[in-house]
Amino acid sequence: MDRNDPRWKGKGIVESSARPTGRLGHIIPGPAGLVQMAMERRAAREGHDESMNTQEFIHRALAVESADTDFVDNFAWLTAVRQGYLKHPEYTDLATVNNMRVTTARIPLIVALVKSCKRNELGEPWLELKDPSGSIWAGIHHKAYEQDLFPGILDPGTCLILKKIVVWRPEKKPYLNITLNNLQCVIEKSVLD
Repeated sequence: MDRNDPRWKGKGIVESSARPTGRLGHIIPGPAGLVQMAMERRAAREGHDESMNTQEFIHRALAVESADTDFVDNFAWLTAVRQGYLKHPEYTDLATVNNMRVTTARIPLIVALVKSCKRNELGEPWLELKDPSGSIWAGIHHKAYEQDLFPGILDPGTCLILKKIVVWRPEKKPYLNITLNNLQCVIEKSVLD
């Protein structure tokens, strides 16, 4: 069938002379062709042609999109990492805490960022804490935030180093109970952020 034939019109077939044609002079059909075109566009935009297979390209693209920038460029989190809290033998990540099936437990060490702070009906703050493995809600005792010992404790981006913290599970979701004695260290988000 001739491409100039009127029966081609309206069939969803689009021709373009600007269509990229890969290293071998052809486009791979289907979804792999879309990846091929994305790889070629990226190589042209960056000014080099880095040889990379399709799986590696997709893996890198998904890693960049899913990277949580709160941990990559947060001064408080990077300080906690540099001080070695995440390598401490008693450190427990939030995914492990969320998967615990006990009603109450005491965790030796948790390192987490304050993601958000909301007030309940009584006006008491509830912190949403997160680390790279997950997130959890935490109630905080008034003595831990009303005194001027830790002024930025309720600010998003602040890193909390919590010791001997109680986890309780009244229903399906666990919660942390933060008291003044649980606060080993509070690293405020940098003023430059």
